[in-house]
Amino acid sequence: MQSWRSGTTTQYQTYHKKWESFCCQRHINPLQATLQDGINFLGDLFATGVGYSCINTARSALSAIIVLPGKVHFGSHPLVTGFVKGVFETRPSLPRYKEIWDVNSVLKVLETWTLGVELSLRDMSWKLTMLIALLSGQRVHTLKALTLNSMTLTANKCVFMIDTPLKTTWPGKHLGRIEFLAYGPDQNMCVVQHLQAYIDRTSHLRGETDQLLIGYQKPHKPVSTNTIVCWLKNVMAKAGIDTSVYKAQSTRAAVTSVAKGKQVPIDTILCTVGWSSESTFVRFYDKPIQDTAK
Repeated sequence: MQSWRSGTTTQYQTYHKKWESFCCQRHINPLQATLQDGINFLGDLFATGVGYSCINTARSALSAIIVLPGKVHFGSHPLVTGFVKGVFETRPSLPRYKEIWDVNSVLKVLETWTLGVELSLRDMSWKLTMLIALLSGQRVHTLKALTLNSMTLTANKCVFMIDTPLKTTWPGKHLGRIEFLAYGPDQNMCVVQHLQAYIDRTSHLRGETDQLLIGYQKPHKPVSTNTIVCWLKNVMAKAGIDTSVYKAQSTRAAVTSVAKGKQVPIDTILCTVGWSSESTFVRFYDKPIQDTAK
């Protein structure tokens, strides 16, 4: 359990609590349950209407608790894998989006926020965050991990060396470097220029804070992933994107789909975003662009 990430721990705790309640009602020792007990628990969850993703997470959570004879883990038993496969056939976990919004609609909004002293810290924060999200194709968690100490900023480029574990970090696999190049044709849309301006604007506000993105309202603390999500969705909403349908994380699908459409090599897309498998991109992120003329 010590190897679990904080997000994994939170996910599993939900089902561990449900499991304890299930066992308590049936006078079962949760640490000495049988294979049938575990399958019955998954069956009860399925009866509540949850889908494959929830059932599969519950299976993984129980695998850390239930050890069957012969030291077989609960989650790998043929009856369990067969049950979960049946759940997938009945209530499959499918990609969230069939098509994705047009990046140009967001860029048009960002272009109206001209870099300068007149640009509010709020709009500067929103614009910089969206530029970073689109140009890197990274998760919100990765944007939060960007720090001043990990950054090398010059007039021509900015490089972040990520020195903390990310959601996609595993032994032998880590997205250690994110690089942004200056965009000479239009400084108003140049992420390097915005990074420099943002750091200058926030230097007297951040105190000892090393995290790049801080709140634009007092007390200007490091922002959470939830705040970054709100910033991205606010920009998307201003661009006319339905944020009840498209989540902040959809920036990844939007920008990589555009890159694919412009004939950027798949290997380049995978390397930039940090994916190891082309099938991941094809299944979840390679989407047709919405026709904004509709």
